[in-house]
Amino acid sequence: MDPRLQHAAETGSINDFYALIDENPYILDNINAVPFVNTPLHVAAASGNIPFAMEMLNLKPSFARKLNTSGYSPLHLAVEKDHREFITWMLWLDPGLARVKGREGITPFHLIAVKGDVNLVAECLKSCPECIQDVSVNGHNALHLAVMNDRFEILQVLTGWIQRMSQRDSASIESDILNKKDLSHNTPLHLAAYKEDHQAKPQFFFSFAVKRLLECQRVKLNEVNRDDLTFLDILKNQGQSRDLDLEQVVVKTGCKEAASLPQLEKPSDQFKSPVTFLTHCSIGIRRLRSDTSEEGRAVFLIICTLIITSTYQTALQPPGGVNQSEGGGTVVMKQTFFIVLWVSNTIGFCCALLYTFCLLPIGSLFTTWFFWIGASLGVSYALAMAVISPNPLLFLCAAFALYLLFPMYLLIEIFIALRLSHLKAAVNRMLVTFLKQRGTLRI
Repeated sequence: MDPRLQHAAETGSINDFYALIDENPYILDNINAVPFVNTPLHVAAASGNIPFAMEMLNLKPSFARKLNTSGYSPLHLAVEKDHREFITWMLWLDPGLARVKGREGITPFHLIAVKGDVNLVAECLKSCPECIQDVSVNGHNALHLAVMNDRFEILQVLTGWIQRMSQRDSASIESDILNKKDLSHNTPLHLAAYKEDHQAKPQFFFSFAVKRLLECQRVKLNEVNRDDLTFLDILKNQGQSRDLDLEQVVVKTGCKEAASLPQLEKPSDQFKSPVTFLTHCSIGIRRLRSDTSEEGRAVFLIICTLIITSTYQTALQPPGGVNQSEGGGTVVMKQTFFIVLWVSNTIGFCCALLYTFCLLPIGSLFTTWFFWIGASLGVSYALAMAVISPNPLLFLCAAFALYLLFPMYLLIEIFIALRLSHLKAAVNRMLVTFLKQRGTLRI
């Protein structure tokens, strides 16, 4: 960089800067063409000069995300120099700057967490909630860094924010952040256990950090790191500095040693094992969901909703009405007609519920909700039809029997199809073997 341009950026002299532009109109383009370079915005950020930085961003917005030869963006330098007003202004201008990955994958948000400025951390989280998901090249997120640098207040803010998230997939994001493993497969809870050496940190930080992490409901207590150690194993390996009282407390929370955990199934074992009948059914449902387009799924769900509504309405208001009596009422139609109506209406109701369940996104919370809602709706439907039937107890039992027989019929159908495919494959193998033998004899 031209020393005169650097001096103008340090002093904030906009007039000197434009004098240089008048001398060389391509001065900023030449700087921007270099992949890694110390731009005038870097100099202004290190000096905390907001007016000059505003002018520079007005002319070259790309400078805000450019890294210098040391691997730092302008916001990285502003955080290093503790220019709080400059940081706040940059985040207001572009919240995404908090996620710019610099040297070793460290973002400005990571640096702010390491510095320990709780208010700036809160500002970053409010302006750019996604920054808490960023990890360095070592696999460290903000929680790892807070524990490693003894930033208890930062840990409080981060865990408090994580537990209050309400954006899409916030539950899975919360679990991922709290249980994120670094390159050594250490979660923030593992690192807190390694900080048992009280001489290496402020007094009480360890117990407070562990307590804060254990208070988070989605923290996995028995994750194993690369050394096959759980959180409890690390506590017990501290030697003379072991805290026996703390060990007893964490055992009560459900922490276990790695030796007492069930043997984890290897990823390859899942594919080596034979495909069972239940696995085949699960695969069929997943394929149905994946083969159905989003537009087709929406149309089918609307149709199923209409079928559920109309069949349930038939149970409440059957054709011809009901005979009113003191103890209730029975349908006006003849018993034969009612049986036909009951069977066809119930089958339609069951099919609509089943297809709705199958078309919901797999693993979605709505799938669990719909299971209980569908079960409750099935019970109320059975009661409604039983009340208006000629023989309530008989039709109530028949309804629940049909609820059981219907899925059993589908399972049997799937089983037969699976069995036939296996037989067909066996016949094909026999035919191939026969043709090979016959070809060998001809030769």
